[in-house]
Amino acid sequence: MATTTRAKRSYSPQQREQFEQERRQTLEELHNTLAKTLGTLSAAHEWQSWLKFASGFHQYSMNNSILIMIQSGGTATAVAGYRAWQAKGRQVRSGEKAIRILAPVIKRLDVEDRDGNPVRDESGKPRKINKLVGVRIVSVFDITATDGPPAPERPTPQLLTGQAPEGLWDALAAVAVDEGYTISRGNCGGANGWARFDTREIRVRDDVDDVQACKTLAHEIGHILLGHEDRNVGEHRGINEVEAESVAFMVLERHGVDSRQYTFNYVVGWAESAATPETPVEDIVRRTGERVIAVADKILTKTLPQPGPAGEAIDALAAATIGPDLRVANHPVTPDVTTTRPEHQLQLAVTQPVSRMP
Repeated sequence: MATTTRAKRSYSPQQREQFEQERRQTLEELHNTLAKTLGTLSAAHEWQSWLKFASGFHQYSMNNSILIMIQSGGTATAVAGYRAWQAKGRQVRSGEKAIRILAPVIKRLDVEDRDGNPVRDESGKPRKINKLVGVRIVSVFDITATDGPPAPERPTPQLLTGQAPEGLWDALAAVAVDEGYTISRGNCGGANGWARFDTREIRVRDDVDDVQACKTLAHEIGHILLGHEDRNVGEHRGINEVEAESVAFMVLERHGVDSRQYTFNYVVGWAESAATPETPVEDIVRRTGERVIAVADKILTKTLPQPGPAGEAIDALAAATIGPDLRVANHPVTPDVTTTRPEHQLQLAVTQPVSRMP
């Protein structure tokens, strides 16, 4: 990947502050659009089919997961009750052996004070509480024990293809080096890349196109700058992956690279693993906003060679004021393809998925 040397420019503190504000505003718009789009992915065909299929499966406890694993020999993939499968248009075959798990027995009881008297709400009605009073054995079946239409495949990221903007790899690598990390290319054990905090190494697989390599490098730098080394304990991995990939998406977008075909399916997959009924996918993404924007902004201050379209406008004004000779000597106005993309492709979409790359 080639490095491009560009002429340095001199801007006043006021101009630089304006550039920083514009960059920050663009990043906020990108993150808001990312969160909003992920929250409406059910409108896309692939995620609509998958979410409709998957949403009916409740999360099983660790004990039930172990029971399912033992009884199925570790082969169960999607498990539900007899009626639940019928509601999904599938039928459990006659003679199929059920998997036995434990279901909670919940009873709705009155809330009482210390003296055993009912606690009442503002309207005078007794307050109620759901209380676990026992468990019962229920039967569930794996999808392999049912007949019906094929289950939809979960959407997966699609590797980016093509060339990266000139100098982007070197600029990102410089950010990693500044943080004390070495960078190498090679086998990543099935992943696109990894960062090791203890040895301060980043590796990116060497069999992907330039643009995918840059996105992966930006992703791993995101992990580092977001402090995931210190947040791994007790933090759902899905949150870390959402944050790092969101950083990579915004950095590449500002450099004129459309990485949505990979990012959306990657982010929604991890966000879904971290989501709860109270915290849906879009909320997982949205709540990472402040940290993600700050880190993306830090990377862009070191990788954007020019302030962007606003800088071009200032250059044009300067050229008209001081004359062409000085302009040619000190302020070339050749457009920078990595920074002069004004629309930033804020209208996002989901592309056709291919096989998942870990």
